[in-house]
Amino acid sequence: MKHKAITAVLCLSMMLWTAGSISAADRAPDPGAIPVGDGEFKVDVPRGPVTVYTHRPASFTPNSPIWVIIHGARRDVADHIVFDYYDVWAPLAEKYGALVLLPEFVNTKWPNSWQFQLGNVRTPLLKLIPWDHTGFVVAEKAFQHAVAATGSMRSRFSLYGHGAGAQWVQRYVLHSGGRYLDRAVAANPGWYMVPDDAFKYPYGMKGAPISPETLKGAFASDFVLLLGKGDTGTGGILRDNAQTQAQGKNRYERGHFYYSRSKAVAQSLGAHFAWRVREVPGAGHENEDMAPAAAKILATGDLPPGF
Repeated sequence: MKHKAITAVLCLSMMLWTAGSISAADRAPDPGAIPVGDGEFKVDVPRGPVTVYTHRPASFTPNSPIWVIIHGARRDVADHIVFDYYDVWAPLAEKYGALVLLPEFVNTKWPNSWQFQLGNVRTPLLKLIPWDHTGFVVAEKAFQHAVAATGSMRSRFSLYGHGAGAQWVQRYVLHSGGRYLDRAVAANPGWYMVPDDAFKYPYGMKGAPISPETLKGAFASDFVLLLGKGDTGTGGILRDNAQTQAQGKNRYERGHFYYSRSKAVAQSLGAHFAWRVREVPGAGHENEDMAPAAAKILATGDLPPGF
């Protein structure tokens, strides 16, 4: 019995030492975990693992920026729309020396707009969903993984989305209050959650409010609404009902309505309003036409005159 007790103590000590060693290793940078060039890893969330595709430039350092890119609405797993975004953003990552993370929200796990574009923060009956169950936590966990895997010194990431992905970005800014955000660009959203209670959620905050403190944090975020001047179509998948028509006839009009309305709300709260709206001449509703301007903003903070 004494021998067994000693053995048990030794085994327990070894387990604790091993656990401590693993914990220390987990905290150490592991450049191989996100390879130079193409890579991928998974983020575990309650709706199931999300694959995050990566592109790491050879020039990446612990002080380099980290960009999270949110793809558009076409989410059939067989289509892999994320690869279309990858092909556009990998060269931009190389140009600006940024680590790019592209999570893939497939429709088998995020089947409709409540789960994807709206971030899975409320049920259709407006019941609050815990943050760890939302789509928004995917970006935060992907960033945290990248920091641990690369030894990055960054405490914030930048965020971009186009179309349905821009709806995701716009709502992340509001629901998160801008936490973790260095900079965010939403390009050509189809419609918006207006940050007041004049419209019922998800078109506004009536029935699913956001606290004034969170709103103030969102308004103070470095957020750019990027609009293609040619994105004036009214057909296709553009949502068309009384609530969205109140925002404008097309994406271009709705973007300017949203910006002006948000600025007025911020002023009524006495909040600092750091948002900007920028336009891309000649661009319609195509990610590849908007991405170069968005990357310039993410990298430098704004567009040069005549971009």
